[in-house]
Amino acid sequence: MRLATLIPTGIFCFVLAFPSPVPAIMADRIMAVVNNEVIALSDVQKYREVFVEKHGTDDSAVLNDLIDQKLLLAEVKKLEIPPPSAEDVDRAYKKLRLRFGRSETFELLKARLSLTDAEIEQQLKQQLTVNKLIEQRIQFFVFVTPEEIDRYLQDHSEEYKSEKPEDARKAIQDLLIAEKGDIKLKDYLSRLRTRANIRINRPPPEQ
Repeated sequence: MRLATLIPTGIFCFVLAFPSPVPAIMADRIMAVVNNEVIALSDVQKYREVFVEKHGTDDSAVLNDLIDQKLLLAEVKKLEIPPPSAEDVDRAYKKLRLRFGRSETFELLKARLSLTDAEIEQQLKQQLTVNKLIEQRIQFFVFVTPEEIDRYLQDHSEEYKSEKPEDARKAIQDLLIAEKGDIKLKDYLSRLRTRANIRINRPPPEQ
């Protein structure tokens, strides 16, 4: 899950597993259980088709993102991170719809996945709240020194020779902050995983 997309991983983009009614979970294949919370195959499929922008992402990568997001949501609750405003959620929803082009395309996808607007809005609300956690607990403590920018610019001078010096330094600063943030986020998630009770089911053998 990457911090830069606040955060890609398109970690991280950061969206949590879809809530499934108990009857649906009983008929669905359970992919993982995180601190007694189920992630089903349908959760993975919905997340990949609606929220993952990178084509070809496999179930294993999506499942790992969803596990990390479950852990981060638990931290959100523990730290009492306030939820986003209704306006922020509405903007995120409109941005998501635009990614699918024609509105008919998005509506057909929702119908095929049996996905409601309320479910999508809930996921976006969770995503925005988790992003706020990362901003406050990870990104806020990431620093890049002028010396680090100088070294990077010296090593990659050809890449920035057409840019103004101040623009090049700002771009490098943002890049280094994102890279450092990714490292800190991975370490944070590693510690959360160590303390969590995570069970992952192996996929059934191919016939």
